[in-house]
Amino acid sequence: MDPIVHNFDPFLFRIGEGFGVRWYSLPYMLGMLFTWWSLRNAARQKRIRNLTEVDAENFVLIAIVAALVGARFFHVFVFEFDRYGFDPAAWIAVWRGGLAFHGGLVGIVLAVFWFARSRGIGVYRITDRIAVPVALALAFGRIANFINAEMYGTPYDGPFCVDYSQNQYMAAPPQECRHPTQLYQMLKNFGLAGGLLLLREGLRPRPGVITWSFIALYGWIRFGLMFVRDERTVALELTLSQIFSGLMGVLGVIMLVWVLTHDPVEDPPARSEGRSGQRAGTRRRERR
Repeated sequence: MDPIVHNFDPFLFRIGEGFGVRWYSLPYMLGMLFTWWSLRNAARQKRIRNLTEVDAENFVLIAIVAALVGARFFHVFVFEFDRYGFDPAAWIAVWRGGLAFHGGLVGIVLAVFWFARSRGIGVYRITDRIAVPVALALAFGRIANFINAEMYGTPYDGPFCVDYSQNQYMAAPPQECRHPTQLYQMLKNFGLAGGLLLLREGLRPRPGVITWSFIALYGWIRFGLMFVRDERTVALELTLSQIFSGLMGVLGVIMLVWVLTHDPVEDPPARSEGRSGQRAGTRRRERR
């Protein structure tokens, strides 16, 4: 089978030299859209206590900013600090590429905790609901990685190998055919999205099961796929991404066992009741 000859332009369209809309921006836009749509429907159907449609819109804006900040922070300070050094202008140059999934995940988790506590919403109600749209966004993100000719695999001359040697957009294209690791991860993420959706709508598991199933499966499958990705190892013949993914997998399994063997976490009280109580208390104080 002939290799896939890669010569894709990383820009969806260009505005002048070096400026334009990159393919990589689309997954973030799709992630916002999928998450907003899922949370809005949950609010309309009253499936998440205290969540309103306005809350859904606000959360998406907060989450996308938190994800971008976290992803850029991890890329610069954890994965590539020897490249960026003490150059603040380079730290914030997101348009040049460079975002780390694990940092984006940390950013989203922090956003969920803050948002859920401030709105009186159960944390697992949010994370269980957004697991599917996040997996879908990650799948489209891997398609963008493939188009950008980044995160490619180790040398490989079997079926569906990718030949970057003629790519005019790469500064130093590899000459050997490579594993299409981006497409492997795309399939993984689409599979996760489908499986989690079936779990959510078919079995309606207790809060937290979908969240930790996503964390465990994503971590362990990515850990295995990283063996065919071209990335430098840091310890025990493992890459830094593999180490983080393995930790995700371990944490996911531990927490999945925990939520399955302990009483479910109770949701906060309905927000309307709390407000009624506050108004009644205010009236009593005014009478005095």
